[in-house]
Amino acid sequence: MADFLAGLIPLFIAELASATDEQINQARDAALEQIANHGDDLQFGGEHRRSSRTALARAFALLARAEGGVTALGVHACTAVHEGCPGLKPSASASPSSDTDS
Repeated sequence: MADFLAGLIPLFIAELASATDEQINQARDAALEQIANHGDDLQFGGEHRRSSRTALARAFALLARAEGGVTALGVHACTAVHEGCPGLKPSASASPSSDTDS
């Protein structure tokens, strides 16, 4: 799921970059309705799996607009660099983080 989201979210972020407030609200409402009505298909597969996965990626793109972005399901999405952003590479002089996944 994380690979799917990581591939699709940037496309939706770009698509929504010039959206009006009304278009953002419509996209939010549509994604919310799809996920709420077909979350079981999203998780377990079914007739609405494709549209539900797409709605989830669109929801991430919408949430990426918030300050600090969104992190869930192993994916971080944001539209602006911010403190603590997982997309930032530490500088060569920075000490390694003690919070490693090793």
